[in-house]
Amino acid sequence: MRRDRNAGRPARALSLLVTMLMVGALAACGGDDGDGGGGGSAGPSDCSGSLEDAAAEEGKVTIYSSQGLDQLNDLADRFEKKYPDVSVEVVRGTDTDLSPRVEAEHQTGKGAADIFVTASQGWVEGYADQGWFVEPIGPNFESSEYDADTYLHEGGHFEVSAAILTFGWNTDEYPDGIEDYPDLLDPELKGGKIGVPEPGAQSFVDFYLYLEENYGEDFVEDLAAQEPRIYPSSLPMAEALSSGELAAATFVQVLVDEKEAGAPVESGLADEAWGARFFGLILETAPNPCAAQLLADFLITTDGQEAIARKAASVLPDIEGAVTTVDQVREQDLDVLTPEFVAEYQQKWNELFR
Repeated sequence: MRRDRNAGRPARALSLLVTMLMVGALAACGGDDGDGGGGGSAGPSDCSGSLEDAAAEEGKVTIYSSQGLDQLNDLADRFEKKYPDVSVEVVRGTDTDLSPRVEAEHQTGKGAADIFVTASQGWVEGYADQGWFVEPIGPNFESSEYDADTYLHEGGHFEVSAAILTFGWNTDEYPDGIEDYPDLLDPELKGGKIGVPEPGAQSFVDFYLYLEENYGEDFVEDLAAQEPRIYPSSLPMAEALSSGELAAATFVQVLVDEKEAGAPVESGLADEAWGARFFGLILETAPNPCAAQLLADFLITTDGQEAIARKAASVLPDIEGAVTTVDQVREQDLDVLTPEFVAEYQQKWNELFR
């Protein structure tokens, strides 16, 4: 059974140190052409002929992603069913955990990941200009359904889906329910009853800007005055909501799975919902470059989208289980979300919420 390999991890600094030491040790040992190899290019010259046959020779593919673990495992199962000669390893973590790993692997030339899917658009565009990613060559990138003119960007990064994050509540703990974000300012929800995300990445900062733009400049400050609990991402927040640890949450996916499993939860959508676009990256250091190309191509098929875009936004129309399509999702304004602005906002947020 696949699992979140980052569950229960220590602090990010320690995790990154261990990762860099391990990668450095591999580099010191010299080239390795076995399963742990790296430094291969995923370009057409390496995957000529049948892409499926070339991927089968490699036999495996590893995806790093901050998307939902259930969706990633479903994606892997569907891919392995279609391509039984290629196994998929899922490594799920937050963008702030995974991007330093990718950086360390690139710097040593010893890749472990073949594909990285992230919502950190600024990070993606910064490294795209440096040639860190390989252009996808799968046939579905030329199909009429996937709008490559819109979703495939210079530098090789391509849009995969978009997370839709919204508010939710525990019906036992807060039976009045929530119609929109301002209801979270109810005094009954003060004192650790609300979950909020820590703005550790650029996209999370954009979420708080969305709240200020739609509900007033003082809304985030008023939310901080509710003394909420802080979570690293939406998944542990949804778990806390389901268990009754929280009465309400600001940043969860649509809670259809939790509700179907019997949890006393509900979720709603604002008139203008917030989302974060996910970008797929075939890494220049991919140890399995052809399998990476094949998985990237599968991601944008109907089968792949039904897995990865469930409870989210899809890059294809009429996908079962998707909430909407990516073209309807708010775009981050990178002219605003500069590294300096993000750092300044994070400091301001810490002063308010901690």
